[in-house]
Amino acid sequence: MKPVIAIIGGLGEMGRWFSRFFREQGYEVLIGEPGLTPTSAEVAAQAEVVVISVPLHLTEQVIAELAPAIRPEALLTDLTSLKQGPMQAMLKHFGGAVVGTHPLFGPGEASLAGQNVVLCRGRGEEWFQWLHDVLVAGGANVQITTPEEHDRLMSLVQGLTHFTLISLGTTFRRLQADIAAMETLATPTFRAVYDQVRHLVNQNFPLYAHIQLLNPQNRLTHAAFAEAVEQLRQIVASGDAAALMQILEDNQRYFEQWPNSSPVGQANPSSPSKR
Repeated sequence: MKPVIAIIGGLGEMGRWFSRFFREQGYEVLIGEPGLTPTSAEVAAQAEVVVISVPLHLTEQVIAELAPAIRPEALLTDLTSLKQGPMQAMLKHFGGAVVGTHPLFGPGEASLAGQNVVLCRGRGEEWFQWLHDVLVAGGANVQITTPEEHDRLMSLVQGLTHFTLISLGTTFRRLQADIAAMETLATPTFRAVYDQVRHLVNQNFPLYAHIQLLNPQNRLTHAAFAEAVEQLRQIVASGDAAALMQILEDNQRYFEQWPNSSPVGQANPSSPSKR
């Protein structure tokens, strides 16, 4: 018999997406939201699988509040963009099975087919395998890693990328750049970058803010980026063409280690980012 699934935050964008996904797989899905009856705790108590899909900065608080209501034999998992904090909270407050989940796509995607989803083992191999198999059956590329490694990589994949795009948007604004005039002279590279800046400034501000603030790995990543920018700024200011070309050559050698890597950026740009 298939387990009943409760999605806490099931009226949010990713909550709705996974509600539809699980229902399409034949599962009964219950929704928990503040202000709804039954309450989130009452909904969680009815389920064999409890999925936390609330804003990132509220995740650990919600886990602590709901954990006492969850059945001891149930699975507790989450859909958040960071894994160390949520995983620690789930393992601390709940004594049953725990799996960390991060869907690496937004709610604009039509299906799970071909999408990357991260799983982090917490506690309970049987439930881990169940969730893994459900996602694979839906077409996902499941990546298994630790919470620490996940957050380290996401400080580059999300933290540094968003940080750079925010910095570019801020620079355009401070220089009072005439975007319309720039577009008449746009190169393909500028269009690609500008589209990403424009996409970001129309997204979920609290989500982007907390992705920056709540991943401790971002401090090291941001510091490395700032050092690289300052080094490059000084080279350009001094007119040192040889030093600039040396950096480009060093970068080329570095990326030659992965000759078969496919280009990044294939995701649907219209899809809002996930939690």
